[in-house]
Amino acid sequence: MDAYKPFLGQIVRLDVTHQPAFHIAGVQHYKLEKVKNDLKSELESKRSKQEHMRIEEANEEEDEKKGNQEEHKGENLDTWA
Repeated sequence: MDAYKPFLGQIVRLDVTHQPAFHIAGVQHYKLEKVKNDLKSELESKRSKQEHMRIEEANEEEDEKKGNQEEHKGENLDTWA
C-alpha cells in the first residue's frame, strides 16, 4: 500500500463503479440492442394502442349516428287526413 501513496495525492475524487474489471464486447453490444429493441417495441405498442383507441372512437361515433337516424326515422313522416 505504501507504493501507492505518491499516486493517491493526485486523485481528486473517486467514483464507484459497479462494473466488472473486464467487459466482453458481445455482451455490451447485446445489451444495447436489447434496450433499442425494447424501446422500439414500446413505441410500437403505444402507437397501436392509440390507433386502436381512434378506431373505437370512430366506431362509437358511427353507432351514435346510426342510433340517432333510427330514432328520428319516424318523426319526419307527414300524415294527411
